[in-house]
This record gives sequence, C-alpha cells and structure tokens, in this order.
Amino acid sequence: MELSIYPIFCRGHSGGRLLCEAFQRNDIQMGVVSEERKDTLFFSADQPQLQQIILNAFSYPHVNIQSKKYYQALMQHCVQTFIETDHIDPTRPFGWKHGISLFCMPVLLDTFPSAKVIHLIRDGRDVMLSRLNARIGNLHDPLNRLVVFGDASIDNYEGQPLNTATVEKYRNELEMWHWVTAVKYGLLGRNYPSQYLEIRYEALCQFPVETCEQIFAFLNVPFKTEVKNWLQSHVYTHRIAKWQELPSQQLARLQAIGGDLLKQLGYIS
Repeated sequence: MELSIYPIFCRGHSGGRLLCEAFQRNDIQMGVVSEERKDTLFFSADQPQLQQIILNAFSYPHVNIQSKKYYQALMQHCVQTFIETDHIDPTRPFGWKHGISLFCMPVLLDTFPSAKVIHLIRDGRDVMLSRLNARIGNLHDPLNRLVVFGDASIDNYEGQPLNTATVEKYRNELEMWHWVTAVKYGLLGRNYPSQYLEIRYEALCQFPVETCEQIFAFLNVPFKTEVKNWLQSHVYTHRIAKWQELPSQQLARLQAIGGDLLKQLGYIS
C-alpha cells in the first residue's frame, strides 16, 4: 500500500504552526501535536531513528547505495512507529511538522516515492528575531551544532567557546546561521520536483486561501470550504519585515551571513 505522507518542513519559527493547523482542519493527520507550537511530538530530536538520520544528514547524499538503504530502513521504521504510536490511519493522508525533521527530507523522499513535502520558507531576517532555544540555547549538543552550522565539530564562534555568554552576545548571528543551514538543506528537495513544493511564509500570510489552494492541489487533497473561511480570519501580516526595525550596522553583519541566500530566494535584490 502506498502511503500518502505529507509533512511540513521548515526551519523553526517560519510559520509552520499555521500551516499545521490548516492541515489538521483539512483532514490531514498530524499525530499528537504540542498545543502552542503545533509540533508533532513524535518527531523530536529524541526519536532514535530520526536522530541517527539527522546526524548523518549531510553525508547521506554522497554515500553508497548500501548505506542509503540503511538510512531508508531507519526512515521506514520511524514512520511505522509513528503510525502505531500516534494511532495514524495509514489509508488516509498524514504528515507531521517539526523543524528538526527537515534534515530527514532526502531520506524520506527516497524511501517513500509517494511522499510529498511542503518546504515553508520565511525571510531569514524575520526568522532570526524569533528565539529558537531548542537549538541555539544548547550548542553543547553535537546535533544542535550540526543543524546550526552544518558541522557538528564546530566548538567556537568568533574565537569564543559556544557557551551562554557567546550565545547571548551573537544571538542574532547564530540564528541567521541556523536559518542559512536549514533552508539550504531544505532546498535539496528541488532534486525531487514531483514530490516537493516550496511555499513562502509571506505568501501564506498575504494570500492564505490562494496559497493553500496551491498546496492542497499539489497534495491532491480536497480543500474544505470551512478551512478557507478559518484561514481568512486567522492569518495576519504584521509579523512580516519586522527586521526593518533593526539598526543598519547590525543588519550589515547579518546580511554578510545570509545575504547570498536571501538574494537567491528573492528577498533582497
């Protein structure tokens, strides 16, 4: 039986909470989610198979077929355990939303050719203003260093150890590094055009119904009228371009980190 697996992948604080609730209201099963963030609890970094996949995320595209099959077996086990643990009906569409799980995207798409993913991208300058303590707050953890810098061996920033004082001093820069690392990794989905759809947070906020029409058409899931009505009354644009309030000197350092990707994505000219 082909599974209709439709996860939402994004760097944390990119608007996935809104999209997750739209999925749930539109009858896509998202498992047991946290009340505030709408994260699917099963897909946290503590899930052992997922953790192993993430720790090898950057090497996976380059390993041999035998090694790829090993990680794909882990992904199969992970999804099957999710189905059993969260009482998912595998005959109906289901997915999940958890920022850290973005780093399993290529493995998932290789493992399940019927899977389709939504990659939600938000302007990194706005993303960095939302503090992601689960990652930046604990850079002693190699997994967190990996998903922030793309390299688990990094143990300092600007020549200073990755302790609380360094994090506080360079918090915006570290958040921007994490945005660059996560979004660039997510763009690997472009290698799977029939299974991958990129959506901008800004479009979701400004044109919620039209954007979700595109999403649910891609997933081949009927778009319920009541969900359209709910979106129109629960989407706001006031969090777009909050970065403009930052001093220009600080922005210059941040755009030195994320400028190339911001330009590639059309956020700056």
